[in-house]
Amino acid sequence: MIHHRSGLNFLLLVGLLAGNGVWLVHSQVPFPGQCPEVKIMDTFDVDSYLGIWYEHSKYPFAFEIGKKCIYADYEIIDNATLSVVNGGINRITGNPSNISGTAKVIGPARLAVAFFPGQQTSKPNYLVLGTDYESYSVVYSCTSVTSLANIKLVWILTREREPSAETIASAKKILEDNKINQSFLIDTIQSKCPKLAANGTDFGVEDLTEDAVDEFVGTVLPNAIDKA
Repeated sequence: MIHHRSGLNFLLLVGLLAGNGVWLVHSQVPFPGQCPEVKIMDTFDVDSYLGIWYEHSKYPFAFEIGKKCIYADYEIIDNATLSVVNGGINRITGNPSNISGTAKVIGPARLAVAFFPGQQTSKPNYLVLGTDYESYSVVYSCTSVTSLANIKLVWILTREREPSAETIASAKKILEDNKINQSFLIDTIQSKCPKLAANGTDFGVEDLTEDAVDEFVGTVLPNAIDKA
C-alpha cells in the first residue's frame, strides 16, 4: 500500500520524468517502486530466434506512435551480435520507414539492443520471457529510474501478422505468470499491410498502394471534419 506522502512523491516524480522527456522516450506508463523480478528463459536458441517477427501488441512506446504494420528482423553478425531492423508504416502518410541497429547477446535470452551511436550495450534491455520460436515471443524491458519509480516496455511478437487466438493466449499466459499488467497493452494494426521485400528489411515498392494509408486518414478523419 502506498501512503499519501509516498504517493504524492510518485506523482511528482512522474511529472518530472515527463518534463525531462524520460517518460516519453522510454515508455508512457510509469510504475511505482523499483523493477520487479521476472522469470527469464534459462536457455535461448539464438539461431531459432532469427528472422522476421511482427508486433502484435505492446506498451505505449513513443517511437512507434502513429505506425502500423510494425515488424522486426533479426539476423546474425557474429557469435555475440545480431543485426536488428525495425520497420513500419506511417498511418497518416502511408510511407514506410525503418531503423537499423545491433543486439549484443549478454546472456541467455538477454540482449542489449542499440540503435544510436554511444548507446550503452553492457546491460540487457531486451529480455525474452518466453518464446516457442515458431509462433510467439514475449519481450520485456524495465528501468528503475529511482527507488520510487520504474518504466517498462512490453512486446508480444508473432511470426504471423495475424496470429491465432491460441498463440496470443500462450503469450499472455507468460505475462500473467510474471504478474505483468496487461491492461496497458495496445494492439498493433497488422491488416492490409504490404508484403516485405525479399531482403526482409523493407516493404516491396510494388505493394505500397493507397491501402497503406490508414482508414483513420482515409475515412474516419474526413467524416469527422465534415461533421464538425
